[in-house]
Amino acid sequence: MKKNIAKVLMIVSLVTLQSCTDIVDQIYENKQEQNTFSPYQGKYTGTYTGNASGDLIINVSEKGTIEITRNTLTSSETYITGFINASFNTTNRAPSGFMLIGNLNSQLGTWEMGNLKGNWTVKKN
Repeated sequence: MKKNIAKVLMIVSLVTLQSCTDIVDQIYENKQEQNTFSPYQGKYTGTYTGNASGDLIINVSEKGTIEITRNTLTSSETYITGFINASFNTTNRAPSGFMLIGNLNSQLGTWEMGNLKGNWTVKKN
């Protein structure tokens, strides 16, 4: 009986230690995420031209989240995307299907929305 209790206590101790290790690892990962800083952070403004045209506002958060706002004479829409290195993550599109292709190193690229296409350029404010 004492051997069984000792085995149970040993197993409980090992599980507890593993859980503590997992918690410490999670805290470390969260700290690393909090310390990340995007070199592209800031507000960029510019235009897009081609089959359609208008103004662009790109806001890059400290963590690298990107909010893109497209303005026309009659409407405005905003969507959220991210980076792969300095390039836009092209899996996210605005509700209209509008998306930017390019990167913030060159601060220019192309855009598409259905069959419509063109170019865009921005400057950091």
